[in-house]
Amino acid sequence: MPKRSEGHSPELKRMHEYQRALAAFGRVASEILPRERLLHYVTAQVSRVTHIRHVKVLCYRPDHGDLLMVAGVGWKPGVVGQTTFALDNASVAGRCMQTAAPVIVEDLPNDPEFRMHPSLREHGIVSLVNVPVRIDGRTWGVLEVDAEEPRTFDEGDVTFLTTMANILGVALLRLETETKAADAAAAHAREKSFAEVVLREFQHRVKNNLQTIISFLALQRRHASTQEDRDRFVSVMDRVHAIALAQDQLSFEAGISNVEFGDYLRALCANIDPQRETVTIDVEAERGALLPLDRAVAAGLIVNELVTNSLKYAFDDDGGLIRVSFTTQTELGEASLAVEDNGRGMGPPRKGGLGLQLIDAFANQLDGQVEREPVEKGTRTSVRFPLPL
Repeated sequence: MPKRSEGHSPELKRMHEYQRALAAFGRVASEILPRERLLHYVTAQVSRVTHIRHVKVLCYRPDHGDLLMVAGVGWKPGVVGQTTFALDNASVAGRCMQTAAPVIVEDLPNDPEFRMHPSLREHGIVSLVNVPVRIDGRTWGVLEVDAEEPRTFDEGDVTFLTTMANILGVALLRLETETKAADAAAAHAREKSFAEVVLREFQHRVKNNLQTIISFLALQRRHASTQEDRDRFVSVMDRVHAIALAQDQLSFEAGISNVEFGDYLRALCANIDPQRETVTIDVEAERGALLPLDRAVAAGLIVNELVTNSLKYAFDDDGGLIRVSFTTQTELGEASLAVEDNGRGMGPPRKGGLGLQLIDAFANQLDGQVEREPVEKGTRTSVRFPLPL
């Protein structure tokens, strides 16, 4: 009996296309290419073999607290290089960054768990899959495929995209290493202290552990029976994410681990999703103010609670403004952190509320004092605390 030919099986043909694309990219990645050409090659090849027109690569920007589209095919002029995506758990790309795992959404316009980004809506995106691009133990960004028609992504698709992302990560790491080595040679600054190496490893380990916690909470949230329980999981995820963001701002000088608090505050507020276009969060913070990690996290969690409270209770359908400010008075050795909104006002604080208890607890960690200050409209809460010597 003659053997049955499987050469024309659509599934087998698809797998062969994926294998050829991976082999070709492996060769290209070994060459010395500028980063822009490397990223464009990835998006173009993924689009070609998946037969999906819209593909992009997003790069995480710690100083902005967002994801920037650095490469892509199929997008309208002006989108690549300009469009940013949030890092919160309602953002598909943000969820991928937080969990460092693939995220698949087959019906984005009708999925209550995720928010529809304006650029995806403009391009008519329905189904998408994200995979993380990792470099040396950290998540560098996201490789995303966006389909205009409903599509089910199977294990073969995810494995192919994950492998492409892994090869891309290795190539980017090599470029990053070569660039750093060239800069070090030119500047005669090749020496790095042992403490810096230990700190970097510590940062990676802590960030990875926090990503694991967020991933676990996201999984448990899916099994919550009520909306109230789901909202509680989201609140905890947001607090853990606030701690993770501080790790990205960590520096090491004179034997002390510090956080540039102004940048941390801007990144933190950029990731608190107002879920409405009529509410704006404005941050006014001095640059160059360094706080020890534990104090920066405590102050950041106070801001997270106060801004979240304003978003929940302060505004009607017309929306408004939330202003976050941070100032220091070095001559007095004191810092002032304030959150103010121009909403309806929230009345006297509710006794026993978890948010109020957390704010008081974090203020105690700072040896600070919480004050609710009268304003013409809305609510203003400030925390004054001593600066470290």
